[in-house]
Amino acid sequence: MKTTTEIIAKEGWKPIGIALLLVLFAWLLQWKIFGFFCLIVFLCLIYFYRNTERIMEDNANDSILAPLDGIIKNIENQSDGIYLQIHKPICFCGTLRMPLANLGKCGEALKIEHIKGLKNGDKITGERIKIAFSRQSDADESIILDSKATLYLTLYPKYFSQISLYLWDSNFKLGERIGFFLNGNAILKIPLDSELRVNINDKIIGGKTLLAKAK
Repeated sequence: MKTTTEIIAKEGWKPIGIALLLVLFAWLLQWKIFGFFCLIVFLCLIYFYRNTERIMEDNANDSILAPLDGIIKNIENQSDGIYLQIHKPICFCGTLRMPLANLGKCGEALKIEHIKGLKNGDKITGERIKIAFSRQSDADESIILDSKATLYLTLYPKYFSQISLYLWDSNFKLGERIGFFLNGNAILKIPLDSELRVNINDKIIGGKTLLAKAK
């Protein structure tokens, strides 16, 4: 099930509902200080789980769009690709979006770990989710048209951060919602010959900001 135009991402319905019940409970018992605190939490949760619409800067077939909101902390060229390190604060919109066009299939979650309790966004010891995005043949989705054009997005959640993926659906379009990532860090690997359009410390907007042009 994909999210479409809901004002609040479905991942936020439960925590927002709990916060609202606490506000009403405090109001009934006339606990003003506790009620005010719960109201602040309620409003913050609405902001954290907002699900905004986006207008793409460039929707051409060779565009690589930002898959999430964040700030680019480092750009590193390695032998197998260009690595963009992205920090995702909790106050930024958490919706994940399709970064690549012309996909016969939306991508593949290479490693998914659902671990209850604490989550650590450390790049070495923390839990992570790695997603591959590659252009595939419409006739046979098992055939990758260009393996060098495959993008890899690795998400590193912070403590208690929430991650959802909708990757069982196919035929996602460029910029379409594919999941939700509340807080943490990410590394996006793009092809080495891509033409970068961003720099370190740039703020990027998922589904809107043009990161690079693929060759």
